[in-house]
Amino acid sequence: MNDYLRNDDEIIFRTEDLKQREIQDKFVETGKDRENIEYLKKKTPIILSGSRGTGKTMLLKMAEKEMDDKFDEDRILPVFVSFSKAIFVDIDKDILYFKQWMLSKIMFELRIKLKKHGIGITQPSIFGSLFGCNDETDELTDKLNTFISIMEETWRRKDGDAKEKLQEVFGVEPDRIGVISDVDYFKKLIEELCEYYNIERVVLLFDEACHNFIPIQQREFFTFFRDLRTPYISCKAAVYPGITSYGTFQAFHDAEIRKVERDISDKDYVSNMREMVRNQLGEDVYKIFESNGDNFDALIYAASGNPRLMLKSIYTASNELKSLNTTNTNNTIKQFYRTNIWNEHTKLGEIYTGYKPLIDWGRAFIEDKVLEETYNKNKKRLKEGDYSQTIFFAINRNAPEIVKKAMKILEYSGIVTLHTEGTKVRTEILDRYQLNFGIVLAAETKETPVKRYKEIINHLSIKLYTEYGENSPAYGNVTGIVLNGNTEKSSSVLKSILDSKIEKLDLTTFQMETLKDSGFVTIGDVLKGCEDDLQRAYGIGPVRARRIFNIVFNASIEYISG
Repeated sequence: MNDYLRNDDEIIFRTEDLKQREIQDKFVETGKDRENIEYLKKKTPIILSGSRGTGKTMLLKMAEKEMDDKFDEDRILPVFVSFSKAIFVDIDKDILYFKQWMLSKIMFELRIKLKKHGIGITQPSIFGSLFGCNDETDELTDKLNTFISIMEETWRRKDGDAKEKLQEVFGVEPDRIGVISDVDYFKKLIEELCEYYNIERVVLLFDEACHNFIPIQQREFFTFFRDLRTPYISCKAAVYPGITSYGTFQAFHDAEIRKVERDISDKDYVSNMREMVRNQLGEDVYKIFESNGDNFDALIYAASGNPRLMLKSIYTASNELKSLNTTNTNNTIKQFYRTNIWNEHTKLGEIYTGYKPLIDWGRAFIEDKVLEETYNKNKKRLKEGDYSQTIFFAINRNAPEIVKKAMKILEYSGIVTLHTEGTKVRTEILDRYQLNFGIVLAAETKETPVKRYKEIINHLSIKLYTEYGENSPAYGNVTGIVLNGNTEKSSSVLKSILDSKIEKLDLTTFQMETLKDSGFVTIGDVLKGCEDDLQRAYGIGPVRARRIFNIVFNASIEYISG
């Protein structure tokens, strides 16, 4: 087995935990992936939309690498900026913090990237004088990092006021530093930078741009995204589908939307996903699954094109990569997609209490109506000798708004995928959705997933679906649902997340036990702790502690993001 997976604490489910060279080694490209990467390298503003674990970060990182590799030739400078910690910035006190934080993050990553390409910012008129720093050293980078850290620590401060600490960093009030307070000032800086160093344009790759339900942050970001557009700046952003609040930003006019997805109907779907397992887990582990083809493919199809779901279910079904049999495969699919996936959806209602009635209704609608009707439709066809099968349903465009909102949250959770938008059927306009295939298999009551997946896949028909009209009885009392989502504050949302138990984190058994042995009980404990705390656990040295803590910290950030 390769070194990458020698210890189970080193199994990686998130791109954020991989080094750049590891990302390149483990990336398996599809035709759609290549299209998306090429779009990310163009001038056009791009929004990458995909559920958690579908590979948005991987695509951003691959695009960044390809532009970096050709920088000397093309002079296009990619700058990857993660906004995963946005919720830590206390916008309840002052939204200006958020804008300053975004611009500071860009400045920090820009400075690092320029240095990587051997470009020294020695001209005071361009960079250093803006902050009163000597830019020939790391002084500016250090101060920007400190500045960012203070803003990301505002959630810890009881008074919520970090202005004095922020002023101490640069010796003046942050509002007076135009480049981190005024978008126009920042754009002028980039123009001067590009002209002076013969840079064609700067491509800003925003990851985790709109990761939570706090609409004010989302609207502020997209206003920022649109305002940054110049001949010298090209913006790209990765977002989750469904729940994004664009504000005055018009998604299909101010940027091109690109979906990140893998279609289970594609002829290369299985081979691509198998190769991904080979690259991620190593040749020795891969042989375990290759020798159990039907079980392997059942897990691949159940994941519905989501690499992370595939890796997690494989890890569970194989008893932590030791062996794979039909019984464990069937049990894993039923447990994982009947319980784990739905728990992720339901937890949203616990965190964002204003949306809880809608989240609960959406789950009931899918479980009690759509899945049951899909099951009955498939069985009826088989009994009649018509082998056409479906995992699709359609919602009328004139359905109550609350229904469409519920579909968006279900899409965000990965329960459903918007397959075809605005299809005209007879005189009606429908949005066709695809159910997560794992959830469909888990709902089977009389047949096992390993047996049923082939029957469905081999006879899957896009033309067969259940239609829910504008006033379908299946909606029940949906019109009586009242939402209070606009009242959500970032501070209250963050507190409910920090109080959550670590069992909710996306971690291996070993990682979880290590945390517990080290005294970590809640997610807040993780974020307030450090890697030295992990060394209290038996057998954990400094290097391993750092690796585990980074994985756990990223898992915590992702939990907050999701």
